[in-house]
Amino acid sequence: MIDKTLAGSRIAMLRKELGYSQAVFAEKLGVSAQAVSKWETGLALPDIETLLNISWLTEASLHTILEGEDFIGSRNDADRGLLRISRLLVCPQCHEKLDLQLPVKQNKLSFCCKNGHTYELIDEVIHFGSREIPGELWSLVFSNYEHYLMEQHYQGNPRYLQGDPNSRELMWQQIEKLRPRTILDIACGTGYGIKYIIERINWPVTIIMSDLSHRVLKYNRIFFSEEWKNPYVDIVYLACDCSSLPLADNCIDVVFSNAGFESMQAKMMDGFHEAYRVLKPGGRAVYNMSVIEDHNSENTQKWLKLYNSLDHNDFYTYELFEISQWLEKCRKSGFNQNETIKVYDELPAPGGDIFPFENEILQWMAAYVITSQKSNTPQ
Repeated sequence: MIDKTLAGSRIAMLRKELGYSQAVFAEKLGVSAQAVSKWETGLALPDIETLLNISWLTEASLHTILEGEDFIGSRNDADRGLLRISRLLVCPQCHEKLDLQLPVKQNKLSFCCKNGHTYELIDEVIHFGSREIPGELWSLVFSNYEHYLMEQHYQGNPRYLQGDPNSRELMWQQIEKLRPRTILDIACGTGYGIKYIIERINWPVTIIMSDLSHRVLKYNRIFFSEEWKNPYVDIVYLACDCSSLPLADNCIDVVFSNAGFESMQAKMMDGFHEAYRVLKPGGRAVYNMSVIEDHNSENTQKWLKLYNSLDHNDFYTYELFEISQWLEKCRKSGFNQNETIKVYDELPAPGGDIFPFENEILQWMAAYVITSQKSNTPQ
């Protein structure tokens, strides 16, 4: 029989180790301060869901909390997130399972497959040797971490914040309903979209931030560990080609993209197909998408003329879809259920023959938040 008094004293000890008052601990768990007081004085035990959340927050097993058994939250230099993702990673070269290799002589963690392909943890980012698109080395705009912080503290393009509510809030509402345990942020960039979600999560989750740029992921790790930390969230960073993810089939609950698919440019559809592959049967992709209103409308025709006058290189070309065309692409990719919410309309085309935007050149288009569900039976 569980001794409520001893269990309560262990909960109190774990809470104090975190530096939380009863009120703060209660807020983190979504319960009342009175409930915490009852646990710690042995008058009651938390329900099973709350116990799981306490286990996650404190990195103590249920046995530790209820019966006092020792619990090891990590092995040597490997944190909990790395241990969790070690079950999901596959070698991008031979597709064999990658195993976490703990350091023996050198103080470096790495992942290695049975064929000897090895990928090191560099600056706490798992580096798969990816390189940014030639001619589009966008991460170099951040000459140092201070410049990166300026981007993080920028409020965002007013055009992209349009809508009531805006697209980030709409995507959060979808994810909150799903309460996934694994989220892949594909082509995450500086994590602008996932940042909005991380601060609101109140259940245990592992977030995988993936991008071509090791440089940006290195800065992301510093930022999210120092300024945006949520005790419910473990974050793992993969520097990889998101059109060929080093992840096993059917292993992710939710794929998230805040303009990530579009940022992949010519590889956008490859990235979208990868999202389908790694999602569990019944899993969802939650993302925003820029679309044109109607290829045949006068306004769209004006915009397309201006847009096509730009000097596109080979890497910055992809098809512009109407929403109906995009949903057909979704269905052909295996996403049999697709929910759309319109955020804002296409802008009125300007007069003259000069395209009005130097950066973020898709902002003239309409925007949708889309939730695409993978078939329960993978194709």
